[in-house]
Amino acid sequence: MLIKKVKADWICIILTFGCLAFVSAFAAADKIYKIHIHDVSRVVHKNWLGVPHAVDCTVRWEIYEERLGEWTLTDVSQLDHYQAYCMTPSVSKESENSGDMKANFYTFPKRSAGQRYGFVVKGFKENQEIAVSDTAWVVTGKLRADGPPPAAIQWHHWFPLNGRIPLAILGRQVFFDESTKAGKIAFHVIWNFFICGMICLGFCIHYLSLQHVFPLEKGFLFGRGYDEIIQKKQSKQFRNILEEWRDLTMRTHKNIRIELAKGDKIKIDVIEGANAIFWRDYGTETIHDLIKRLSESGLNRYPTVRVMQAGLENHELGGFHWLEVSKEVDRAIENRASSELESLRRKSFVDWLWHLGTLSPLLGLFGTVTGISSAFAQLTFLRSNVTQSELVKKLSGGIYEALWTTIEGLAVGVFLMILYYYYNNKLNWIYSKWEELYVYVTEKI
Repeated sequence: MLIKKVKADWICIILTFGCLAFVSAFAAADKIYKIHIHDVSRVVHKNWLGVPHAVDCTVRWEIYEERLGEWTLTDVSQLDHYQAYCMTPSVSKESENSGDMKANFYTFPKRSAGQRYGFVVKGFKENQEIAVSDTAWVVTGKLRADGPPPAAIQWHHWFPLNGRIPLAILGRQVFFDESTKAGKIAFHVIWNFFICGMICLGFCIHYLSLQHVFPLEKGFLFGRGYDEIIQKKQSKQFRNILEEWRDLTMRTHKNIRIELAKGDKIKIDVIEGANAIFWRDYGTETIHDLIKRLSESGLNRYPTVRVMQAGLENHELGGFHWLEVSKEVDRAIENRASSELESLRRKSFVDWLWHLGTLSPLLGLFGTVTGISSAFAQLTFLRSNVTQSELVKKLSGGIYEALWTTIEGLAVGVFLMILYYYYNNKLNWIYSKWEELYVYVTEKI
Protein backbone atom coordinates (compact mmCIF):
# COMPACT_ATOMS: atom_id res chain seq x y z
CA MET A 1 0.00 0.00 0.00
CA LEU A 2 2.87 2.32 0.89
CA ILE A 3 4.50 1.76 -2.49
CA LYS A 4 1.27 2.52 -4.34
CA LYS A 5 0.86 5.73 -2.32
CA VAL A 6 4.42 6.89 -3.16
CA LYS A 7 3.85 6.23 -6.87
CA ALA A 8 0.64 8.20 -6.76
CA ASP A 9 2.45 11.20 -5.18
CA TRP A 10 5.16 11.16 -7.84
CA ILE A 11 2.58 11.03 -10.57
CA CYS A 12 0.87 14.07 -9.09
CA ILE A 13 4.14 15.97 -8.88
CA ILE A 14 5.05 15.16 -12.49
CA LEU A 15 1.60 16.15 -13.70
CA THR A 16 1.80 19.41 -11.74
CA PHE A 17 5.19 20.37 -13.22
CA GLY A 18 3.99 19.35 -16.66
CA CYS A 19 0.97 21.57 -16.37
CA LEU A 20 3.11 24.48 -15.18
CA ALA A 21 5.56 24.01 -18.05
CA PHE A 22 2.69 23.83 -20.54
CA VAL A 23 1.10 26.97 -19.12
CA SER A 24 4.48 28.78 -19.15
CA ALA A 25 5.17 27.71 -22.72
CA PHE A 26 1.72 28.80 -23.81
CA ALA A 27 2.12 32.11 -22.03
CA ALA A 28 5.54 32.66 -23.62
CA ALA A 29 4.23 31.77 -27.03
CA ASP A 30 1.38 34.17 -26.52
CA LYS A 31 3.69 37.18 -25.88
CA ILE A 32 3.57 39.87 -28.58
CA TYR A 33 6.64 41.96 -29.41
CA LYS A 34 7.08 45.04 -31.56
CA ILE A 35 10.31 46.48 -33.02
CA HIS A 36 10.65 50.24 -33.34
CA ILE A 37 13.48 51.93 -35.31
CA HIS A 38 14.15 55.03 -33.22
CA ASP A 39 17.24 56.42 -34.99
CA VAL A 40 19.13 56.26 -38.28
CA SER A 41 22.41 58.13 -37.84
CA ARG A 42 24.53 59.03 -40.84
CA VAL A 43 28.24 59.61 -41.39
CA VAL A 44 28.82 61.49 -44.67
CA HIS A 45 32.01 60.92 -46.68
CA LYS A 46 32.98 63.87 -48.91
CA ASN A 47 35.49 64.32 -51.69
CA TRP A 48 38.12 67.08 -51.82
CA LEU A 49 35.52 69.54 -53.13
CA GLY A 50 33.29 68.90 -50.13
CA VAL A 51 30.67 67.07 -52.20
CA PRO A 52 29.12 63.99 -50.46
CA HIS A 53 29.77 60.76 -52.34
CA ALA A 54 28.99 58.03 -49.75
CA VAL A 55 27.12 57.69 -46.46
CA ASP A 56 27.38 55.16 -43.64
CA CYS A 57 23.91 54.57 -42.14
CA THR A 58 23.63 53.12 -38.62
CA VAL A 59 20.17 51.76 -37.75
CA ARG A 60 19.18 51.53 -34.05
CA TRP A 61 16.02 49.93 -32.72
CA GLU A 62 14.09 49.15 -29.51
CA ILE A 63 11.93 46.18 -28.44
CA TYR A 64 8.47 46.64 -26.95
CA GLU A 65 6.35 43.94 -25.27
CA GLU A 66 2.58 44.03 -24.90
CA ARG A 67 1.52 43.74 -21.24
CA LEU A 68 -2.08 44.17 -20.16
CA GLY A 69 -2.93 46.00 -23.37
CA GLU A 70 0.02 48.42 -23.16
CA TRP A 71 3.38 48.47 -24.91
CA THR A 72 6.33 48.38 -22.55
CA LEU A 73 10.00 48.83 -23.45
CA THR A 74 11.84 45.58 -22.81
CA ASP A 75 15.31 44.16 -23.16
CA VAL A 76 16.59 43.20 -26.61
CA SER A 77 17.61 39.80 -25.24
CA GLN A 78 13.93 38.76 -25.22
CA LEU A 79 14.45 37.68 -28.84
CA ASP A 80 17.15 35.30 -29.96
CA HIS A 81 18.53 37.32 -32.88
CA TYR A 82 17.72 40.08 -35.36
CA GLN A 83 18.17 40.83 -39.03
CA ALA A 84 18.33 44.32 -40.57
CA TYR A 85 17.48 44.97 -44.21
CA CYS A 86 18.25 47.86 -46.53
CA MET A 87 16.16 48.48 -49.65
CA THR A 88 15.55 51.11 -52.30
CA PRO A 89 12.18 52.26 -53.68
CA SER A 90 12.84 50.50 -56.98
CA VAL A 91 13.38 47.15 -55.26
CA SER A 92 10.36 45.50 -53.64
CA LYS A 93 12.38 42.90 -51.78
CA GLU A 94 15.31 43.33 -49.39
CA SER A 95 18.41 44.44 -51.25
CA GLU A 96 20.89 43.79 -48.44
CA ASN A 97 20.69 41.64 -45.32
CA SER A 98 22.79 42.17 -42.21
CA GLY A 99 22.65 38.50 -41.18
CA ASP A 100 21.86 37.15 -37.73
CA MET A 101 22.98 39.33 -34.82
CA LYS A 102 22.05 39.96 -31.20
CA ALA A 103 22.82 43.67 -30.97
CA ASN A 104 20.20 46.39 -31.41
CA PHE A 105 22.11 48.34 -34.03
CA TYR A 106 23.75 47.74 -37.42
CA THR A 107 25.74 49.91 -39.84
CA PHE A 108 25.20 49.74 -43.61
CA PRO A 109 28.40 51.21 -45.11
CA LYS A 110 28.95 53.10 -48.34
CA ARG A 111 25.37 54.00 -49.26
CA SER A 112 25.16 56.25 -52.33
CA ALA A 113 24.75 59.94 -51.50
CA GLY A 114 21.39 61.44 -52.44
CA GLN A 115 19.70 57.99 -52.72
CA ARG A 116 16.53 57.16 -50.77
CA TYR A 117 16.83 54.02 -48.64
CA GLY A 118 14.37 52.09 -46.51
CA PHE A 119 15.40 50.11 -43.42
CA VAL A 120 13.49 47.19 -41.85
CA VAL A 121 14.40 45.10 -38.77
CA LYS A 122 13.05 41.60 -38.08
CA GLY A 123 13.22 39.71 -34.78
CA PHE A 124 13.45 35.93 -34.43
CA LYS A 125 12.92 33.45 -31.63
CA GLU A 126 13.62 29.77 -32.03
CA ASN A 127 14.20 30.49 -35.75
CA GLN A 128 10.69 31.85 -36.11
CA GLU A 129 9.92 35.41 -37.15
CA ILE A 130 8.29 37.07 -34.14
CA ALA A 131 8.27 40.81 -34.96
CA VAL A 132 8.87 43.18 -37.88
CA SER A 133 9.46 46.93 -37.69
CA ASP A 134 7.90 49.57 -39.90
CA THR A 135 10.02 50.79 -42.83
CA ALA A 136 12.15 53.84 -42.00
CA TRP A 137 12.89 55.83 -45.14
CA VAL A 138 15.98 58.05 -45.21
CA VAL A 139 17.52 60.26 -47.90
CA THR A 140 21.31 60.03 -47.60
CA GLY A 141 23.46 63.11 -47.92
CA LYS A 142 20.56 65.48 -48.46
CA LEU A 143 20.64 68.74 -46.57
CA ARG A 144 16.91 68.80 -45.90
CA ALA A 145 15.00 65.54 -45.54
CA ASP A 146 11.68 67.22 -46.24
CA GLY A 147 12.83 69.24 -49.25
CA PRO A 148 11.15 69.10 -52.65
CA PRO A 149 12.34 66.61 -55.27
CA PRO A 150 15.18 67.89 -57.45
CA ALA A 151 14.12 69.85 -60.48
CA ALA A 152 14.53 68.28 -63.88
CA ILE A 153 17.75 69.35 -65.59
CA GLN A 154 17.04 71.57 -68.58
CA TRP A 155 19.39 72.23 -71.46
CA HIS A 156 19.96 75.83 -70.41
CA HIS A 157 21.12 74.71 -66.96
CA TRP A 158 24.45 73.71 -68.49
CA PHE A 159 24.81 76.80 -70.66
CA PRO A 160 28.32 78.12 -69.83
CA LEU A 161 27.05 81.44 -68.47
CA ASN A 162 24.32 79.90 -66.29
CA GLY A 163 24.84 80.62 -62.60
CA ARG A 164 23.43 77.22 -61.65
CA ILE A 165 26.57 75.42 -62.84
CA PRO A 166 28.88 76.05 -59.82
CA LEU A 167 26.17 74.99 -57.36
CA ALA A 168 25.38 71.90 -59.43
CA ILE A 169 29.06 70.94 -59.36
CA LEU A 170 28.94 71.12 -55.55
CA GLY A 171 25.62 69.27 -55.41
CA ARG A 172 23.82 72.38 -54.11
CA GLN A 173 21.68 73.23 -57.14
CA VAL A 174 18.55 73.20 -54.97
CA PHE A 175 19.61 76.58 -53.54
CA PHE A 176 19.60 78.08 -57.01
CA ASP A 177 16.29 76.48 -57.97
CA GLU A 178 14.53 77.75 -54.81
CA SER A 179 16.10 81.22 -54.68
CA THR A 180 14.22 84.40 -55.54
CA LYS A 181 14.54 86.13 -58.90
CA ALA A 182 17.01 88.58 -57.39
CA GLY A 183 18.97 85.66 -55.95
CA LYS A 184 19.12 83.95 -59.34
CA ILE A 185 20.37 87.18 -60.91
CA ALA A 186 23.05 87.40 -58.22
CA PHE A 187 24.12 83.80 -58.89
CA HIS A 188 24.27 84.49 -62.64
CA VAL A 189 26.31 87.69 -62.29
CA ILE A 190 28.76 86.25 -59.74
CA TRP A 191 29.41 83.24 -61.97
CA ASN A 192 29.95 85.51 -64.98
CA PHE A 193 32.32 87.64 -62.90
CA PHE A 194 34.30 84.48 -62.20
CA ILE A 195 34.42 83.63 -65.92
CA CYS A 196 35.57 87.17 -66.76
CA GLY A 197 38.19 86.85 -64.03
CA MET A 198 39.50 83.67 -65.62
CA ILE A 199 39.74 85.49 -68.98
CA CYS A 200 41.69 88.28 -67.27
CA LEU A 201 43.89 85.63 -65.67
CA GLY A 202 44.73 84.32 -69.13
CA PHE A 203 45.88 87.79 -70.25
CA CYS A 204 47.92 88.17 -67.04
CA ILE A 205 49.62 84.83 -67.56
CA HIS A 206 50.58 85.81 -71.11
CA TYR A 207 51.59 89.48 -70.81
CA LEU A 208 53.18 89.29 -67.35
CA SER A 209 55.15 86.11 -67.91
CA LEU A 210 58.91 86.37 -67.65
CA GLN A 211 59.29 85.13 -71.23
CA HIS A 212 57.19 88.04 -72.50
CA VAL A 213 58.88 90.79 -70.46
CA PHE A 214 62.54 89.73 -70.36
CA PRO A 215 64.78 88.34 -73.12
CA LEU A 216 65.38 84.79 -71.89
CA GLU A 217 66.94 81.73 -73.42
CA LYS A 218 64.56 78.96 -74.47
CA GLY A 219 63.91 76.12 -72.04
CA PHE A 220 62.19 75.40 -68.78
CA LEU A 221 62.29 78.10 -66.14
CA PHE A 222 63.30 76.69 -62.77
CA GLY A 223 64.59 78.57 -59.78
CA ARG A 224 63.91 79.63 -56.21
CA GLY A 225 62.62 82.98 -57.39
CA TYR A 226 62.28 85.35 -60.31
CA ASP A 227 65.72 86.86 -59.72
CA GLU A 228 67.42 83.48 -59.92
CA ILE A 229 65.53 82.62 -63.10
CA ILE A 230 66.53 85.91 -64.72
CA GLN A 231 70.14 85.39 -63.70
CA LYS A 232 70.28 81.87 -65.14
CA LYS A 233 68.19 82.32 -68.27
CA GLN A 234 68.91 85.88 -69.42
CA SER A 235 69.79 86.14 -73.11
CA LYS A 236 73.57 86.08 -73.57
CA GLN A 237 73.35 88.57 -76.42
CA PHE A 238 71.43 91.06 -74.30
CA ARG A 239 73.79 90.51 -71.34
CA ASN A 240 76.80 91.19 -73.58
CA ILE A 241 75.26 94.44 -74.82
CA LEU A 242 74.63 95.57 -71.23
CA GLU A 243 78.19 94.69 -70.24
CA GLU A 244 79.64 96.62 -73.21
CA TRP A 245 77.47 99.62 -72.34
CA ARG A 246 78.69 99.42 -68.74
CA ASP A 247 82.32 99.21 -69.95
CA LEU A 248 81.76 102.33 -72.06
CA THR A 249 80.43 104.28 -69.08
CA MET A 250 83.39 103.08 -66.99
CA ARG A 251 85.85 104.24 -69.66
CA THR A 252 84.10 107.59 -69.91
CA HIS A 253 84.24 107.94 -66.15
CA LYS A 254 87.92 107.02 -66.14
CA ASN A 255 88.67 109.54 -68.90
CA ILE A 256 87.01 112.32 -66.91
CA ARG A 257 88.98 111.42 -63.78
CA ILE A 258 92.25 111.59 -65.79
CA GLU A 259 91.38 115.10 -66.98
CA LEU A 260 90.47 116.13 -63.42
CA ALA A 261 93.88 114.97 -62.22
CA LYS A 262 95.79 117.23 -64.65
CA GLY A 263 97.06 120.49 -63.22
CA ASP A 264 96.11 122.38 -60.11
CA LYS A 265 93.22 124.35 -61.57
CA ILE A 266 90.07 122.62 -62.83
CA LYS A 267 88.51 124.13 -65.93
CA ILE A 268 85.09 122.74 -66.78
CA ASP A 269 85.26 123.79 -70.42
CA VAL A 270 88.57 121.92 -70.83
CA ILE A 271 87.13 118.76 -69.28
CA GLU A 272 84.01 119.01 -71.43
CA GLY A 273 86.18 119.46 -74.49
CA ALA A 274 88.23 116.37 -73.66
CA ASN A 275 85.02 114.41 -73.07
CA ALA A 276 83.60 115.59 -76.40
CA ILE A 277 86.74 114.44 -78.20
CA PHE A 278 86.58 111.03 -76.49
CA TRP A 279 82.92 110.71 -77.33
CA ARG A 280 83.47 111.73 -80.96
CA ASP A 281 86.32 109.29 -81.49
CA TYR A 282 85.04 106.32 -79.51
CA GLY A 283 81.78 106.70 -77.57
CA THR A 284 79.34 107.57 -80.36
CA GLU A 285 80.50 104.73 -82.57
CA THR A 286 80.26 102.21 -79.71
CA ILE A 287 76.75 103.30 -78.67
CA HIS A 288 75.57 103.30 -82.28
CA ASP A 289 76.88 99.77 -82.72
CA LEU A 290 75.02 98.59 -79.59
CA ILE A 291 71.73 100.13 -80.77
CA LYS A 292 72.17 98.54 -84.19
CA ARG A 293 72.81 95.12 -82.69
CA LEU A 294 69.67 95.40 -80.56
CA SER A 295 67.53 96.29 -83.58
CA GLU A 296 68.95 93.57 -85.81
CA SER A 297 68.64 90.87 -83.15
CA GLY A 298 64.92 91.48 -82.70
CA LEU A 299 65.34 91.71 -78.94
CA ASN A 300 63.56 95.07 -78.88
CA ARG A 301 60.24 93.20 -78.93
CA TYR A 302 60.72 92.76 -75.18
CA PRO A 303 59.67 95.62 -72.86
CA THR A 304 62.91 95.28 -70.87
CA VAL A 305 65.03 95.77 -73.98
CA ARG A 306 62.98 98.78 -75.09
CA VAL A 307 63.57 100.41 -71.70
CA MET A 308 67.33 99.89 -71.99
CA GLN A 309 67.28 100.97 -75.65
CA ALA A 310 65.69 104.31 -74.67
CA GLY A 311 68.63 104.94 -72.37
CA LEU A 312 71.12 103.94 -75.07
CA GLU A 313 69.62 106.27 -77.68
CA ASN A 314 69.60 109.16 -75.24
CA HIS A 315 73.17 108.41 -74.22
CA GLU A 316 74.26 108.46 -77.85
CA LEU A 317 73.01 112.02 -78.33
CA GLY A 318 73.74 113.37 -74.86
CA GLY A 319 77.14 111.79 -74.31
CA PHE A 320 78.90 115.03 -75.35
CA HIS A 321 77.40 116.88 -72.36
CA TRP A 322 79.42 115.63 -69.44
CA LEU A 323 77.39 117.20 -66.61
CA GLU A 324 73.94 116.60 -68.09
CA VAL A 325 74.16 113.13 -69.63
CA SER A 326 73.34 111.26 -66.40
CA LYS A 327 70.10 113.18 -65.85
CA GLU A 328 69.03 112.78 -69.44
CA VAL A 329 69.67 109.03 -69.55
CA ASP A 330 67.90 108.49 -66.21
CA ARG A 331 64.95 110.58 -67.39
CA ALA A 332 64.67 108.65 -70.66
CA ILE A 333 64.83 105.25 -68.95
CA GLU A 334 62.34 106.20 -66.21
CA ASN A 335 59.85 107.63 -68.71
CA ARG A 336 60.13 104.58 -70.94
CA ALA A 337 59.82 102.22 -67.95
CA SER A 338 56.67 103.97 -66.73
CA SER A 339 55.18 103.82 -70.22
CA GLU A 340 55.99 100.11 -70.64
CA LEU A 341 54.63 99.30 -67.17
CA GLU A 342 51.32 101.02 -67.89
CA SER A 343 51.16 99.19 -71.21
CA LEU A 344 51.61 95.84 -69.44
CA ARG A 345 48.99 96.78 -66.86
CA ARG A 346 46.52 97.76 -69.56
CA LYS A 347 47.10 94.70 -71.77
CA SER A 348 46.97 92.22 -68.89
CA PHE A 349 43.66 93.60 -67.49
CA VAL A 350 45.10 93.15 -64.02
CA ASP A 351 43.00 96.03 -62.67
CA TRP A 352 39.85 94.20 -63.73
CA LEU A 353 40.72 91.44 -61.26
CA TRP A 354 40.38 94.10 -58.58
CA HIS A 355 37.07 95.42 -59.91
CA LEU A 356 35.51 91.96 -60.25
CA GLY A 357 36.89 90.81 -56.90
CA THR A 358 35.45 93.75 -54.98
CA LEU A 359 32.02 93.64 -56.63
CA SER A 360 31.42 89.89 -56.24
CA PRO A 361 30.89 89.95 -52.43
CA LEU A 362 28.56 92.93 -52.78
CA LEU A 363 26.42 91.02 -55.29
CA GLY A 364 26.43 88.04 -52.94
CA LEU A 365 25.24 90.28 -50.11
CA PHE A 366 22.51 91.65 -52.38
CA GLY A 367 21.26 88.12 -53.08
CA THR A 368 21.38 87.26 -49.37
CA VAL A 369 19.40 90.33 -48.32
CA THR A 370 16.69 89.72 -50.91
CA GLY A 371 16.55 86.03 -49.95
CA ILE A 372 16.21 86.77 -46.25
CA SER A 373 13.54 89.34 -47.04
CA SER A 374 11.63 86.70 -48.98
CA ALA A 375 12.02 84.20 -46.13
CA PHE A 376 10.53 86.62 -43.61
CA ALA A 377 7.77 87.56 -46.05
CA GLN A 378 6.64 83.91 -46.13
CA LEU A 379 5.99 84.03 -42.40
CA THR A 380 3.04 86.32 -42.97
CA PHE A 381 1.23 83.51 -44.80
CA LEU A 382 1.64 80.92 -42.04
CA ARG A 383 -1.36 79.78 -40.06
CA SER A 384 -1.87 81.25 -36.62
CA ASN A 385 -1.46 77.97 -34.73
CA VAL A 386 1.93 77.12 -36.25
CA THR A 387 4.31 75.43 -33.82
CA GLN A 388 7.63 76.93 -32.81
CA SER A 389 9.60 74.10 -34.45
CA GLU A 390 7.77 74.62 -37.75
CA LEU A 391 8.40 78.36 -37.54
CA VAL A 392 12.13 77.90 -36.89
CA LYS A 393 12.39 75.30 -39.66
CA LYS A 394 10.67 77.51 -42.20
CA LEU A 395 12.71 80.58 -41.34
CA SER A 396 16.10 78.88 -41.02
CA GLY A 397 15.66 77.02 -44.30
CA GLY A 398 15.06 80.24 -46.23
CA ILE A 399 17.99 82.01 -44.59
CA TYR A 400 20.26 79.01 -45.22
CA GLU A 401 19.44 79.13 -48.92
CA ALA A 402 19.88 82.91 -49.09
CA LEU A 403 23.33 82.83 -47.48
CA TRP A 404 24.68 80.78 -50.36
CA THR A 405 24.82 83.87 -52.57
CA THR A 406 27.17 85.46 -50.05
CA ILE A 407 29.18 82.25 -49.82
CA GLU A 408 29.66 82.16 -53.58
CA GLY A 409 30.30 85.90 -53.80
CA LEU A 410 32.95 85.77 -51.09
CA ALA A 411 34.61 82.71 -52.62
CA VAL A 412 34.86 84.37 -56.05
CA GLY A 413 35.90 87.72 -54.54
CA VAL A 414 38.66 86.26 -52.37
CA PHE A 415 40.00 84.17 -55.25
CA LEU A 416 40.12 87.10 -57.67
CA MET A 417 41.67 89.41 -55.07
CA ILE A 418 44.45 86.89 -54.43
CA LEU A 419 45.15 86.82 -58.17
CA TYR A 420 45.13 90.63 -58.31
CA TYR A 421 47.63 91.07 -55.48
CA TYR A 422 49.87 88.38 -56.95
CA TYR A 423 50.10 89.99 -60.39
CA ASN A 424 50.17 93.54 -59.04
CA ASN A 425 53.18 92.58 -56.94
CA LYS A 426 54.71 90.99 -60.02
CA LEU A 427 54.32 94.29 -61.89
CA ASN A 428 56.08 96.08 -59.03
CA TRP A 429 58.87 93.50 -59.15
CA ILE A 430 59.26 93.99 -62.92
CA TYR A 431 59.67 97.74 -62.45
CA SER A 432 62.18 97.26 -59.65
CA LYS A 433 64.13 94.83 -61.87
CA TRP A 434 64.31 97.45 -64.62
CA GLU A 435 65.64 99.94 -62.09
CA GLU A 436 68.23 97.41 -60.97
CA LEU A 437 69.38 96.86 -64.55
CA TYR A 438 69.80 100.48 -65.54
CA VAL A 439 71.41 101.41 -62.20
CA TYR A 440 73.92 98.63 -62.75
CA VAL A 441 74.75 100.01 -66.20
CA THR A 442 74.51 103.79 -65.76
CA GLU A 443 75.62 104.45 -62.16
CA LYS A 444 79.04 105.65 -63.45
CA ILE A 445 77.75 107.97 -66.20
